[in-house]
Amino acid sequence: MTNTYTNHKGIKAALTSPPSTGHLEHKDTLATGLYLRVYSTGLGNFIHRYKIKGIRRVYTFEGIALNAKSTEKDIASALTKIRALHQEQRNTLATGLDVAIERDLNAKAINAIPTVSEFATTFIERYAKPKNKAWQEQERILKADVSIIGTLKINAVERKHIIRLLDKKEDAGAPVARNRLLSLLSKYFGFALERGLIEVNPAKGIKKLPEKARDRVLSDNEIRLFWQWLESNKCELATNSALKLALLTGQRVDEICTIQERYIQGDWWLIPDPKNSIPHTVFLTDTVKAIIETLRPHSHEGYLITDLKNQPKDAGTLAGAMYDAAITWESEPRPTPHDLRRTFTTGISKLGFNRLVQDKVTNHKDNSVGGIYDRNDYQKEKRQALEAWERHIQEILTGEPVSNVIAFKTA
Repeated sequence: MTNTYTNHKGIKAALTSPPSTGHLEHKDTLATGLYLRVYSTGLGNFIHRYKIKGIRRVYTFEGIALNAKSTEKDIASALTKIRALHQEQRNTLATGLDVAIERDLNAKAINAIPTVSEFATTFIERYAKPKNKAWQEQERILKADVSIIGTLKINAVERKHIIRLLDKKEDAGAPVARNRLLSLLSKYFGFALERGLIEVNPAKGIKKLPEKARDRVLSDNEIRLFWQWLESNKCELATNSALKLALLTGQRVDEICTIQERYIQGDWWLIPDPKNSIPHTVFLTDTVKAIIETLRPHSHEGYLITDLKNQPKDAGTLAGAMYDAAITWESEPRPTPHDLRRTFTTGISKLGFNRLVQDKVTNHKDNSVGGIYDRNDYQKEKRQALEAWERHIQEILTGEPVSNVIAFKTA
């Protein structure tokens, strides 16, 4: 005779009378193929016996287990839930899908969801590198600022986690860095959304903080103190050289940190793929050439400025070095590597070089009609500006006038 149950009372009776060995199955009288399996230990769980494409299958429901101590209320609740799940499965079977296979596929999909740190690698390789020339800075931010939530599955990240990361930046007095982090996280989770890993971008809709444009320029005395600090070798060669080149050439630090031997062509340095995608040349003064010579013995795979792992120097590390510099700055805020570029531009302006020459030397994009049609490479003017700036730096460092420091009123 088949053992059956119709309601929670029947299940309670089955649980209180387990078999002496093995297990015993009790058939649900109201749900086709649904059984309660009671073990000799007194534990009971539900199974679904069904047949699909001529094959008999058994599906064991997980997460719903009962025993002799379960109350009738708990049993009634479990029975309601299991019959609802059973009906969903019957509906799935009617479409020709095997519920056991679907369960296994879902389990694999869940296990395949990457953590925040794991997906960072995919984001950098498939999104950041193809779209952003400063991808190394994005990689650094993900490693440094997002590692706190790195072990979370990416679909488990909530808005509150993002807020905590941003608050940490804001509390450190870095509103600009906070806004940059927000922008990166928005792109990061937007890419995850595009790839079907999450349903909602947790960074979307969070407002940026107001920013005050920086206008920090180093004074002549600060330039002298900064150079003396670099000359004292308080930081390693790669950092030291990159900061010197930033001050002497006025170029972007991420482009300086990826300078390659093959692009040094006589007195000129070619930047083939800069931030604005306009190939650019930089005249190399004697001081700059001397710095490059000190770097050559330490180059790796053609890169002149490398870290201790023989990788191109991460430009993002330069800010920390400058911040920690043992220098008594004359004003706040403490200068950053980008302020060296602003100092350079302001400096050659004071030497008499007009805005056009400033833009050509620093490779600022000119979207005017004249800029679009002007194909002059301005190498003569670039050379004059960089040589004049080098002479001015020498004057600052030595405290003595250099006889050939002259101001070019026009170029």
